Amino acid sequence: MLTSNALFHLWKRQVFLRNRHDELSALLGCSWVHIGIYMIGCADRVVYIGQSDQLSQRSIDSLGRVYHRVPDTSLPWSIAFAPCAYDDMDEHESAAIRAYAPEFNTSIPSLDKSHGRMPVIAGTAQIFADQASRSIAFSPENTKRQIEAAATNAAPPWRKGKALPGDDISSAPEQKFDLRDVNTSGRDLVEALSSQRRQARRRSAPTQRPERIKTYVEHRGVEIHIDEVRSNEIGEPNLVFEWMARSYGKVIASGRELDKATAANKAIDAAEEHLAQPYRFKINLCDDGSVVTRDGEYLGTWKTDENGHPSFTPDGETEVLFFEMWIGVLCQKIAEWHDAQDQIQIS
Repeated sequence: MLTSNALFHLWKRQVFLRNRHDELSALLGCSWVHIGIYMIGCADRVVYIGQSDQLSQRSIDSLGRVYHRVPDTSLPWSIAFAPCAYDDMDEHESAAIRAYAPEFNTSIPSLDKSHGRMPVIAGTAQIFADQASRSIAFSPENTKRQIEAAATNAAPPWRKGKALPGDDISSAPEQKFDLRDVNTSGRDLVEALSSQRRQARRRSAPTQRPERIKTYVEHRGVEIHIDEVRSNEIGEPNLVFEWMARSYGKVIASGRELDKATAANKAIDAAEEHLAQPYRFKINLCDDGSVVTRDGEYLGTWKTDENGHPSFTPDGETEVLFFEMWIGVLCQKIAEWHDAQDQIQIS
């Protein structure tokens, strides 16, 4: 179970710029929210299903990725947890993905297990405090309606990750590979990607090889992309591996290698180097209450009130300078204030 401080910073990293609903805080505080299946709902539909042995953290991370892909984020959001044994997670997740066909699940852990047992929801919660209405994604009527619609869908989203399009293989969609059961060393990363690549190859059209296979994994919250690129151009290598490490939408590092293991190791090294930096952002709100720039300059202190709203007090001052509803807005105000202070000193 996440501590309140860890949950605060996990929530802040997603850049929702919205407060948690009391229902969500209460659900995340339940002792049984540890291992199992989580389901994310938007309006009246289940839009993503996942599994984890760290339900609280994983579900919020997934929510952050899904949230920013929905055109209208003002729609009501909800979440559901279904605890289960570790050995049952693949079966329950696969069965639920097949049953609901959520739009953001573009792969399925196991086709064989997808005909198995469904997860049993033990608790649900609304996600954002400012929702104009309640999400009804997990009401009996809507879950039944979505399951019935999925049963008649000949091309559900999860099939994208199980087979490459036969008519346009070169434009194969990017696939998400989950390494929850794999140590993310370079060797294990290569083995995991190679396994998925072999599965895709067996299901692809035999008359044409894909020009680019896009894959990505997550390493400690950093996206690692490794693309297998084939070329018939004279003077160009027949096969290269383009890699990229990205955090919060910003590319940390990228490169091109002839060997998949080298590409994987370089991407992981770049991610580790980025994570090792003490101050990765222009304005950093640290766990000890200090506010520090990327260059390590101490600016003052920050804190939140009983409603989770942050404020900033400059170094040497006793009065709060900025009080905002959202962390992102506060950081922007501090950055603008700091830039203005620098200009004053220069003049």
